[in-house]
Amino acid sequence: MPLLSSRGLSRYLCITASICSLLALSGCAEEEQPAHVPPRVAFVEPLQRMDNGPEALRFSGVVESVTSTQLAFQVPGRIERILVDEGERVEKGQPVAKLDDTDYELQRREAEARLRQLEADLVRKRALLAEGILAPAAVEPLQANVVAARVARDSARRDINHSTLEAPFDGVVARRLVEPDMVVATGTPILELQNNQHIEVTVDLPETAALSIPLNSSLQAEGELVIADLTLPLHYKEHSTQPREGSRTYNLTLQGEPPADYNLLPGMAMRVRLQRPPAPTDDKQPNFRLPLNAVQTAPNGSHYLWLAVDGQAKRRDLQLERIEDDHAVVSGELDDDMLVVVAGGSKLSEDQPIKAERRK
Repeated sequence: MPLLSSRGLSRYLCITASICSLLALSGCAEEEQPAHVPPRVAFVEPLQRMDNGPEALRFSGVVESVTSTQLAFQVPGRIERILVDEGERVEKGQPVAKLDDTDYELQRREAEARLRQLEADLVRKRALLAEGILAPAAVEPLQANVVAARVARDSARRDINHSTLEAPFDGVVARRLVEPDMVVATGTPILELQNNQHIEVTVDLPETAALSIPLNSSLQAEGELVIADLTLPLHYKEHSTQPREGSRTYNLTLQGEPPADYNLLPGMAMRVRLQRPPAPTDDKQPNFRLPLNAVQTAPNGSHYLWLAVDGQAKRRDLQLERIEDDHAVVSGELDDDMLVVVAGGSKLSEDQPIKAERRK
């Protein structure tokens, strides 16, 4: 490098200092100018106060028959006739099947003939007893035989009556289990009869619903048939006190009157609406209902949510009252129509700029 004069060296140092000053100023300018960060999009919904009136809870239900009974003869024999068809409506006391009663008729006639003979003998011996010809001991066995003969006659008449099978209640013939000319034993199922005076609807009741609805005669319910435009009132009948195996649901049985224009058959699906009475209110804090994913949990176990206020995220503490399916019931320093962030709340921070958008 060639040597510079003192004047040239001074000029060189001045130029170098100027360049360094310009570079330093440029760097400071870049550091002072912040990068533009767009606000985060936040989906919001207005916070709504819970209605203090009764609330309708909806569940799936299944139609069942109140009474389903297999009818059988009380005596054995050969089936002579089946008097009804499947699906036929029958009334209480109506004959539905008949056995061949020839053998029972012969037994009745034999029992009546023996009874007549013994009664005639008893009349003659009582006359001889009155004349003093016979002793009382000779008449007493005959009296006992007459009583036994009357029992045999009554038993034969009963067997004849039992050879005709009658419907024990008004209902519908669900199934025919035998055919004519079959020989059946006592108690062999002949027909399956279902009660058509009432229907039952069973519902699997979750724990939260079982906790808050009246499980007694004051329960208000309504059923809607899935496959038809049909609704009918239902009333409480009974409920289980043990949960179903493998689940946390309880069986609730409702009862109703079947409509005349529809055939409600066991197994049909219904939508069931149960009326939950209004929850007790206090003057301190109202309850609000909002999507469950809007509720955030702090490390200490407390709960909070994010509000959209003037384009910024604002944290608000709350009290989680209960969970209902995919919604939460909360209380706290909240007001109607606050805009609550319902998605992406875990990534927000206090005063963070956000762009509030309603879900479509």
